[in-house]
Amino acid sequence: MARGLSVYRGDIAGISLELSIHLPLLLFIFIGVCSNKVVVPEHIQVVLGKNATLSCRVHVGANLSLTQSSWERNLPMGSLTVAVFNPQFGISISEKYINRVHFLNPSVEDASIVLEGVGFADIGSYICKVVTFPLGNSQASTVIDIMVEPKVYVLAGPDPLVDGNVEGVVATCMAERARPPADVFWEAELYGRSEQIIQDEPDGTTSTQVDYIWAPSSHALNHTLTCVVRHPALAMDLRIPYVLNIQFAPDVMVEVQNDVWYVGQENAKLDCRANANPPPHHFFWTRINMQMPAGVKMTNSSLVFTRPLQRNDSGTYRCEVQNKVGLHSQEVHIWIHEPPSMPSVPATTTGVIPGLYSSTPTHFRAHFTSPTLASLHDDTMGSVLGSAIGGTLVLVLLLGIALLWYTRQQRTFRGDYYTKQYIGPSYMQKESIELHDTFRDDLANSSQDLKHKLNGDIPDTQIYHSYRKNKGCWVSYCPENSNINTTGNTSTPYLQEKRYNMATDCDYVSHKDGSVISRREWYV
Repeated sequence: MARGLSVYRGDIAGISLELSIHLPLLLFIFIGVCSNKVVVPEHIQVVLGKNATLSCRVHVGANLSLTQSSWERNLPMGSLTVAVFNPQFGISISEKYINRVHFLNPSVEDASIVLEGVGFADIGSYICKVVTFPLGNSQASTVIDIMVEPKVYVLAGPDPLVDGNVEGVVATCMAERARPPADVFWEAELYGRSEQIIQDEPDGTTSTQVDYIWAPSSHALNHTLTCVVRHPALAMDLRIPYVLNIQFAPDVMVEVQNDVWYVGQENAKLDCRANANPPPHHFFWTRINMQMPAGVKMTNSSLVFTRPLQRNDSGTYRCEVQNKVGLHSQEVHIWIHEPPSMPSVPATTTGVIPGLYSSTPTHFRAHFTSPTLASLHDDTMGSVLGSAIGGTLVLVLLLGIALLWYTRQQRTFRGDYYTKQYIGPSYMQKESIELHDTFRDDLANSSQDLKHKLNGDIPDTQIYHSYRKNKGCWVSYCPENSNINTTGNTSTPYLQEKRYNMATDCDYVSHKDGSVISRREWYV
């Protein structure tokens, strides 16, 4: 009996141990089948002033019934009921939220509400509670956070942008009172840089300021910078353009109407152009180191010659242009040339046709058409004129040389008649000595005989000379061994051909042109 009792007690202990092991598992299975589930978003961000939707989905288990669903808010002093939905008794809204809260689609499965006009006071934790029978309460919490859309604007730098200034703030992009802080930056094609300043505001927002720093240059006039702002409250990036307004002194340029100005030209003028920001308000023309010529006036920005150009209009002219940034000028040198030469029409010519005899002259007029070639420039005319003068000089030189040569061919000696003794020029004496030395052997005897006869018995008047003209030159011969007829008849005494050697021992002198001239007689 005792042994059977002990066995019974052992069975009970085993059963108890088995139940203690499997009971938690059984309870978990029961709760999973019969419990309800509440689903809410973990975090809700709402733009300041906009409506917030607090979503709450209820999954009720089998054999369970929804008794009530509600929203409560956790505050430092405790919980505050916002709204209640009872399938039997309907909807109840707290007095504090009666005008701002309503159920979106109240039902057993949906307890979502809408909170209108969300402000900073609405930031906090909210709880969605579900009461079922017979399990009781189930809940889930979410947090509402406020997003504040930034106020974005672009400001110009503190100082005007002037060409050539040092580096400074060109423009500032501001994203004020944003929650969370906005992402702000500049887009630009210039070689500038950005500086960011972040400031926290007392209401929990943040202001972001980004400055664009750059040294102004006139080439960037009307260049566009772009401020870009990114924020969760914005559906897309906000892009704000900013056009640079660079101020600079006038960039002056003088335009000349014609490349070449000449005397007598009409309607001549000089135009002064200026690129400036702001636009120029002053134009002034001057003449460097000289007074402005008469008949010249300033019309707007142009210098106009109201009369034909004159030679003394040449000079250097200066155009001065000024705006509020500064004054700049540009000079231009004008040289007035002689008027271009025009083709002249020859005058009426008068002449007689050859072969006809007429008492009245016949008149001829040459007809010319207009020139087909353009007028030559001054430099081309100078080249042509120089070539003509040079050719004329060469021609005159050649004619002079020809005339000199012809004169020398026709020239003869001039002199006096000597009856006793003649001493020729020094060059003739030298030539006679040289020839005498050369032909000493051949002519010694003839020379002595000739001198004896000339100084002795034969008178000078009985010496006959024969001349003959040979190609424009006179040839004479010494009367060596000539026979003299005492009766008065004379014969022409010629030297033999072998004796004509241009010897100078006789009274004849050879000339450079080949002629032989008597020492005693000089013919004109």
